[in-house]
Amino acid sequence: MNKTFTRLKYIFLGLFLLGSAGVLAYHGLWVWPKERCEARGGAWAGKWLKCGTVYSIETLTRRPTNVPPINGEKPEAATSSSTSPAKAGAQVEPTAAAEKPKP
Repeated sequence: MNKTFTRLKYIFLGLFLLGSAGVLAYHGLWVWPKERCEARGGAWAGKWLKCGTVYSIETLTRRPTNVPPINGEKPEAATSSSTSPAKAGAQVEPTAAAEKPKP
């Protein structure tokens, strides 16, 4: 019976050490680097375990923000939705929506 308790003691001690090492490895490889990355304003890429820097498209293309679009279209307003029924290039009268009878 004494051998059984000794063996169980070593088994549970080994499981405890493996679990502790797993938690330490998880925090060392994932949690702490993610916190450091987010604290400095980066974007954490969990798939690659790397911290990335977020750049605006103007920075990457070196295009000024006050330049109109290349295709000559007016920039969309911030409140318009991308699911509007009007297609690009189609002209819609602003009063047409206001004249619809309300049910």
